Amino acid sequence: MDTLIRESIFWLQHHTSAEALTVWLFVLCAISILALLKIYGAFGLYVYNALAIAMANIQVLRFTQYDNFSEPVALGTVIFTTTYFVNDVLTEHYGVECAKKSVTLCFWAQLLTSAWMVLALGHPLPELRGQSATIKEAHSNYLAMLQIFSPSLRIFVASLIAYLCSQWLDIVIFNRLRTLTKGKLLWFRQNIAMFSSGIVDTFVFSFLAWMWLSETPISWGELIFTYILSSQLIRFILNISFTPLMYMSYYCVPRKAKI
Repeated sequence: MDTLIRESIFWLQHHTSAEALTVWLFVLCAISILALLKIYGAFGLYVYNALAIAMANIQVLRFTQYDNFSEPVALGTVIFTTTYFVNDVLTEHYGVECAKKSVTLCFWAQLLTSAWMVLALGHPLPELRGQSATIKEAHSNYLAMLQIFSPSLRIFVASLIAYLCSQWLDIVIFNRLRTLTKGKLLWFRQNIAMFSSGIVDTFVFSFLAWMWLSETPISWGELIFTYILSSQLIRFILNISFTPLMYMSYYCVPRKAKI
């Protein structure tokens, strides 16, 4: 019983592919978004986005190998991209102010998660000599948590700035296109908004993290072809996959809007 989850992870590693796991993750995210929207309305999507931001920042430290990619790819893209889709759903059904509130809540979720973990990891460590196996395991857990929850300040600042810029842009573009199309062409509005904001997110983060704030800046060519263009393929596929879910969201909005 105690090792069931770990055994399940090992089973997945040996019996499934990275592509299959990515599809399963997308399906799980899609079902969760529509279910939370159906049951809790906007509140459910607030909770989803806050959790998605926290988990994406953890998953990005894990790399996987896709068959069609020569280099390992960092995880977190699927969950992080769903937050843009959720903002479009909020904008479509509840308005711009509701979507902006979601962005603000997620921003605070990132800050609080980091602050809480810094304080938790700052506690003095017990001496290992002569201690029980439990204490030694706790020390090992501490080293793992330190690796996850102590990113460089450069990466942390770049991610927060890129998040705010791109998420607000997504909402603005989606809402502006909704006005121009008079509420029509939902598929067009969603894909243009998510694609544009995705490029801005990748560019702002990469520029700040690997050029402007870096002690050893990379070249513009490496920035564009290695860090920006390579990540847009997955996002482009995800954006298209979200289109039917956007139409399905109309069947999941509670009759009495909950904001």
